[in-house]
Amino acid sequence: MRLLVLGGTAWLGGPGDIFDRSGYWPRRFARPAAANDSVLVPDIPGLMTQLIDVRDLADWIVHGASSRIAGEFNATGLPMPMREHLETARRVAKHRGPTLSVDQEWLLAHGVKPWMGPRSLPLWVPMPAYAGFGSRDSSAARAMGLATRPLEETLADVLAWELARQSPTPRQAGLADEDERALLAELARAA
Repeated sequence: MRLLVLGGTAWLGGPGDIFDRSGYWPRRFARPAAANDSVLVPDIPGLMTQLIDVRDLADWIVHGASSRIAGEFNATGLPMPMREHLETARRVAKHRGPTLSVDQEWLLAHGVKPWMGPRSLPLWVPMPAYAGFGSRDSSAARAMGLATRPLEETLADVLAWELARQSPTPRQAGLADEDERALLAELARAA
């Protein structure tokens, strides 16, 4: 039996994500850095995301092995506009403060990195260089039994895990509170 799961363009996450990519946004919306609860978000029209919960991927791999499924598959979440992903994270966190949207040129000019690592914004990848990054077709895997839970469920579970854990210092992805406050202050000065 040969089962090859192609997930290089997928965003794998869920409770226990020690790389901080799937937990950054729910946690940021639950615990804004700014006194007025503002949250800085990237405004990148056309950018798609594809989070797959690690629990769903693991279930499918076990199913594939026990069913002797062979082939090459894109095992990803369903494509979703980044804006919708962020709104889902915001809803899960019950965030009521303002969101301040900025374009990628502003982010890059202010030293914010895409995707992961210190001083980054998870989910964001530069466009048009990464067009299609979050739009892979997973229909072949779905035809072979891949089922994914709603994003809201994954993000709620991730948020519960994030709030219960001792946060590593520094986090593996996202903006530190002081960095976000400085960027928000820069936006206010420019307005």
